[in-house]
Amino acid sequence: MGVFDGRDGKRFVWIGVGLFVAALIGLALFRYVGTLLFAIFVYYATRPLYRQLDRVIDHPNVTATATILFVILPMVAVVAYAVVVALQELDQFLAASDLGAARSALEPYLQPVRQGNVGELRDALGGGSISGLLRQGLPGALGRLQTIAGSIVSILARFFLMLTILFYLLRDDQKLRRWFYDSIDHDAEIRSFLEAVDDDLETVFLSNLAVIAVAAATAAATYYGLNVVASAGPVVGTPVLLSLLIGIGTLIPAVGMKIVYVPYGLVLLSAALTTPTPLWHPIAFLALTFVVVDTIPDFFARSFLSARSGVHMGLVLLGYFLGTLAFGWYGLFLGPIVVVLAVHFAQSIFPGLASDLLGG
Repeated sequence: MGVFDGRDGKRFVWIGVGLFVAALIGLALFRYVGTLLFAIFVYYATRPLYRQLDRVIDHPNVTATATILFVILPMVAVVAYAVVVALQELDQFLAASDLGAARSALEPYLQPVRQGNVGELRDALGGGSISGLLRQGLPGALGRLQTIAGSIVSILARFFLMLTILFYLLRDDQKLRRWFYDSIDHDAEIRSFLEAVDDDLETVFLSNLAVIAVAAATAAATYYGLNVVASAGPVVGTPVLLSLLIGIGTLIPAVGMKIVYVPYGLVLLSAALTTPTPLWHPIAFLALTFVVVDTIPDFFARSFLSARSGVHMGLVLLGYFLGTLAFGWYGLFLGPIVVVLAVHFAQSIFPGLASDLLGG
């Protein structure tokens, strides 16, 4: 009698095949779990926009592409703006710096040239500084370039993997949902559980995007207003860039945007203590940022959005914090997913299981 002759034997074989395929897929995705989770975060944060555009465009490929561009173009603009600002700061630093250190390093070779002492120059070169640089520095430089190139390729590969996952999640999520519901024969309990989890994940991740936008807009308006009031020059040199970085900083658990504006405020304080910059500049910057930018928008935005969710916002914040501590940077996205799954399991599934077990 063959293994496929009985129904149980055939089911056992197919379960084994499914577990093997799932293990292969899990092994392939394990190294890129952070990329996958970030794609899921962006998917839930942009899905409402995709559905609004889909009602107008009615072409899934075009709609998904337009949604992704709506997310990617601002990111590229922020990076480009940051690069421009960094290059400007570097140019100002080089213009204000002298070449004393470089001259000191080259003095052993410049002095024999000025004196016409070829023997001393040969001794200096023979001492190994230049020749050693050629023998050791060039391979080291090539090795560093290779490392940098590898890192760039790895980042780009993860970026395009994230875009690919995001594109197909946006375009084919309804097909995936229908396939799964058909496979479980539209089981009411499973469907209710998954739909509640899906709705709350959209609310939680969309709230992150909303808090970023509110915090960045509030910071920009505050800093431009502060610059207008200041008569001794602008308090914030790059208000737009700093506001965007503050908005992104809200994603960091526990610390939040303080990781951006506190160091900037300390830089302003140092400038006020060592230059003619007024002391009220850093004081006003830190006070306004803490009250107007950090406290008020975060409280009202999160409170408003948490009211739409079935999960307590305190548990979500705990998920951000513990997820990051336990899993690293991608725990920022995995933590809330675990919290939402746990809450709905405890509310919808656990009571029935416990009743069955105790009743049995």
